[in-house]
Amino acid sequence: MNRVLLVSPDFYPDETKARKQSLSSRMSALKFLTSKGFMVPLGLATVAALTPDDVEVDIWDEAVHGLISEHTTFEKSYNLVGVTGYVNHLGRVKEIAQVIRQRGIPVAVGGPGVSAEPELYGDHFDVIFIGEAEYIWPQFIADWKEGNYRSEYRQVDKVDVAQSPLPRWDSIADDMQNYLLGAVQTTRGCPFDCEFCDVIYLYGRLARHKSVEQVLEEIRGLEQFGIARIFICDDNLIGSPRYAKTLVRELIQLNRSFKRPISFHTQLTLNVAKDDEMLQLLADANFHGLTIGIETPNIESLIETNKPQNYKTDIVADVEKIQSFGLPLYPGMIVGFDHDDVSIFDQQVDFIQRSNIVAPSISMLKAPYGTKLWVRLHKEGRVLDLPELTATSDTYVLTNIIPKRMTRVELLTGFRNLRERITAWNSFENRVRGMISQIKHRPDVQGSISWTQTLKFFMFVFSMDSEARRTTLRLLVHTWRHAPFMMEKVGMLITQQYFKKAQLPSLLEEIDDRIQREKTGALELHPDQTRFFVPDTFQKPYRAIFPELYDRVYRGLTDKSRTLNALVEVVYDFLTRWGPTFDRFEEHHHTFINDACDRTVASENNGFVSSNAENLEEDPTETPGLTQRQVVRKMNKLADEVFRSVEQGLWAFQP
Repeated sequence: MNRVLLVSPDFYPDETKARKQSLSSRMSALKFLTSKGFMVPLGLATVAALTPDDVEVDIWDEAVHGLISEHTTFEKSYNLVGVTGYVNHLGRVKEIAQVIRQRGIPVAVGGPGVSAEPELYGDHFDVIFIGEAEYIWPQFIADWKEGNYRSEYRQVDKVDVAQSPLPRWDSIADDMQNYLLGAVQTTRGCPFDCEFCDVIYLYGRLARHKSVEQVLEEIRGLEQFGIARIFICDDNLIGSPRYAKTLVRELIQLNRSFKRPISFHTQLTLNVAKDDEMLQLLADANFHGLTIGIETPNIESLIETNKPQNYKTDIVADVEKIQSFGLPLYPGMIVGFDHDDVSIFDQQVDFIQRSNIVAPSISMLKAPYGTKLWVRLHKEGRVLDLPELTATSDTYVLTNIIPKRMTRVELLTGFRNLRERITAWNSFENRVRGMISQIKHRPDVQGSISWTQTLKFFMFVFSMDSEARRTTLRLLVHTWRHAPFMMEKVGMLITQQYFKKAQLPSLLEEIDDRIQREKTGALELHPDQTRFFVPDTFQKPYRAIFPELYDRVYRGLTDKSRTLNALVEVVYDFLTRWGPTFDRFEEHHHTFINDACDRTVASENNGFVSSNAENLEEDPTETPGLTQRQVVRKMNKLADEVFRSVEQGLWAFQP
């Protein structure tokens, strides 16, 4: 039997002094929660479920099982190893691949990192997967078993998430108690269009979701493993409000069937504050926290980054409204927008304290690869080439942009001081007290208290330093007097605050080192290499001719499933030849692109080009019952997906 090992890289693999300190504080705090890993490897469990039964699959999470090195001995012999990760795991996944390939085992890599920047991976792996896995992984496995697989598998259009299988946890069933959080994904995509966000670049603006029944089954499975906390890892839970309400109502009933209710955390957008029914449902379903991209109190910056859900409302009032339902906020906050000057740091402190945001996550603005922000700043020459952003997980002290209204040193210094001020115990205490005072609605959550966890928590409290311990005890007494039903949530907030405070010295040390090197010129900063951007004049005529190209390629291909991948090659060939001088489609352009269609079809068919008459299978885009307008919208959507893949490849192209 063929055997596959799926590997999740450790988030803190390096052994530098700063990371040792960070890792030590993280693990000592997690120890009281009896957890080695932060969150279960949902992506790998999904890939395992996509693998046919005649292939044995095991999962190796380095956070739990240890780092893979040349000295690692596996209990089984594997024919293939698959690795996943984000862009900031690149250094580690390359190390893993080197170790495995030296043993003569091919290595495949996928995940958000590859999908965002595939050009960084091709030379280090045998196979790369770009895009969502539901369709291309089974295709690869079939090709691999036949001994004839491609070096690249790309999912051009978005998958139907309802077809995503139940994750398979069997190979790590005995390790589930080692994780702090379970993970379930219900939807992918977000309807908003924030300039800096890579969610829509990777997953689109249409909220695609699983069935409610499958989500409930996944949660039941995790609960049976003893998982007490689950992260609903959606891009935006309320991207489809009707679906979200249906789901959360069912979560309430499901939780009431458990001896002890599971606590949830998720990501959504600030407009949830306008929906009292949704807030009450979230509270009653035992959501212990909501991550929301608030970003900044600077309205001009919110307009700049295209967040109408934030700049068209009273953010402070919305925060108070959400937390009035006993739902603590864990918002993302950003400094370094084009409309930010050095005054933004004091503004952020005042805003966070005034609105009683209990657990802000503060970062500097970055331009993720492929986002609209990245394209805009690249054209302005304000994106820097910082290999550290893909070589380490500690990217919270890095930004790859040149700010507009302050220097980089001013941005780094302001960010450093902002983190220090917000993490202070007295600042935290004031915010938690303020949050407690805002609560007006008691969540209707039924279940028993875990006395074992309570005992462990108080053992943890009395191991704290004196300032942390005194603050904790004051907050617990205050919570017991004013909102005793919030004790568990406040305990979790205190635990996370302790983590942040314990890690702060190493964070500040790293930022100070960065400031010093940039200030003295010891660290040379270079603009990112010149990129090729598609002319603005191309998009409209391209959409107009796309149906013709699609028809020509679809009819010619023997394997119809390769239609969009073939079109990516066709449009890429055209733009690398004519893009730099393109103004409008002329006759020689039509001749070239039609020839490109035929060449690509011949290559896909191993040299054979069928006539249109020989392949008249029903086109999947011609769905019965669609109006002409709907057909046009569907074709435009496919055109956009193809164009996105082409554009991604062109950014590495040198004319």
